[in-house]
Amino acid sequence: MSITRNLLDYLNKLRKENGVPPVNYANTGTANLRVNYMLKENLFSHYDKEGKIPIYYFTSTGNYYGAEESIGFSHSDSLYFKDGVVALKQGKQLIYNMIYHDEDSDWGHRDSLLDPCFNYADISIAWNERNLFLDIIMVSAWIKWINKPNFSNGIFSIKGEVNVMIPQNILIFHDEPNPSNISRRNYDLGKLVAGVLPKNYVFQGISTIHAIKWEMNKIIDVKFPLKVNKGIYTILIRAKDPRGINWRPKVQNSRLGMCNILTYSIKV
Repeated sequence: MSITRNLLDYLNKLRKENGVPPVNYANTGTANLRVNYMLKENLFSHYDKEGKIPIYYFTSTGNYYGAEESIGFSHSDSLYFKDGVVALKQGKQLIYNMIYHDEDSDWGHRDSLLDPCFNYADISIAWNERNLFLDIIMVSAWIKWINKPNFSNGIFSIKGEVNVMIPQNILIFHDEPNPSNISRRNYDLGKLVAGVLPKNYVFQGISTIHAIKWEMNKIIDVKFPLKVNKGIYTILIRAKDPRGINWRPKVQNSRLGMCNILTYSIKV
């Protein structure tokens, strides 16, 4: 069995211990890309050297669902990471610590890895003799696309059939990549700048984009204008999870009963 499959099985073991359904394996290409980048650059960070968010890479590798990234790192002064057996053992230890000893990250890894919203995961590790990096992409794949997300001539459009989840709202985030981001302990999508609604409805506290087309139920069929400047824009679709799974995040209570079913990033 491959290292990736072993790590996925171990993650599912820990999810089961916490009363959460297992995840399936998804070869998104993102975890492998990110973990090898960190090893090559010797950079343990959610951000790349330019300061771009990891979700940008989830989109750029052709994935059109919701996603979150967790990362881990181990260093040895001796030549410890000699083979896959040692690497697998350390990878499991990192995952265990993310769930049961995650105080230093304010339990963010734990809440992400155990969130029942996610039904897939992509896991990859990369190492040399002294350093080992782990990347986990948790994926919420609940949309069967009829027309995949598309941004062209200032118009964003999507159409798909939603399974299980109940779509609620569409939010727009903007982030300006900055090399100083690499020192941050966690990441976010940037500043919330707008929300999308049908005509005659408005958001309080942020700009409202009125949709040209709006259907948000078992079918998502939405089209709206999006004015962009320099940076990365992420379209986030939030949905209710009606399954009533009994779990509790340590910190991020906003996760309860909710699911991000699309995190789609556009770099301008």
